[in-house]
Amino acid sequence: MERFVILTLNWLYEKRHNVIIFLAYIILAALLLKQHVYFAFALMFLISLKETYPISKKPIKIAKSAFMIKFYNIFIWFLSYVISLKVLSYSIGISEDKLKYAPVIMAIPVSIILIYMLIALASLFMLLSIQVLAQLSFFMTTKLKTKITKSEYYIFASRFYYLMVLLVPFLLAVAYISPYFIRVALFTDSTFISDCGEKEKNRTYIRVDDKSCLVFNLNWSVITETPKKIISDEKK
Repeated sequence: MERFVILTLNWLYEKRHNVIIFLAYIILAALLLKQHVYFAFALMFLISLKETYPISKKPIKIAKSAFMIKFYNIFIWFLSYVISLKVLSYSIGISEDKLKYAPVIMAIPVSIILIYMLIALASLFMLLSIQVLAQLSFFMTTKLKTKITKSEYYIFASRFYYLMVLLVPFLLAVAYISPYFIRVALFTDSTFISDCGEKEKNRTYIRVDDKSCLVFNLNWSVITETPKKIISDEKK
């Protein structure tokens, strides 16, 4: 009996990381069953912090690489700009030629969403690659399996998906501030001098179509309040 206890304690010590994570997931499941969503997410966030710590330098190194910077500037930013332009034009009903600065500002939150989607796709690909390696492990020698599981790629791929959990607060923050971004974006394209109305020092305009305009009152609520839509025929 004493020997069994000693062996059990030794096993628990050697596998303490897996045991702690297993217990954490049991608590997580219990919290979800009790519908304590916020506590469950907080626990999952802490688990993700612990799991990503060994690879924390790698994502930063990748993000700062010359290739990723070029990829962001050429592909992500351009795609974000186009999406922002189309969404603003369709949702507000403004002609695209009247939007100059607004798509640039809206491209910021859109690019964050696109980056999150790319991280999700990369995580899925890595998890699939690990599953393929797990299936092929039946044909591998013990030495080869040990070499693979201790490789830099395997460690990185098996932990990378936790990054998605860590980025959820940023994604929620983007969703929360998006309405403010839209107002700021439209405000940057508004002008004091317009055929929408008379020139006033505390009011700017942006034409929506040939029948209506948006009016921004320059006060502390310019970002928090939705701009007023007025009827105004375009002068030709």
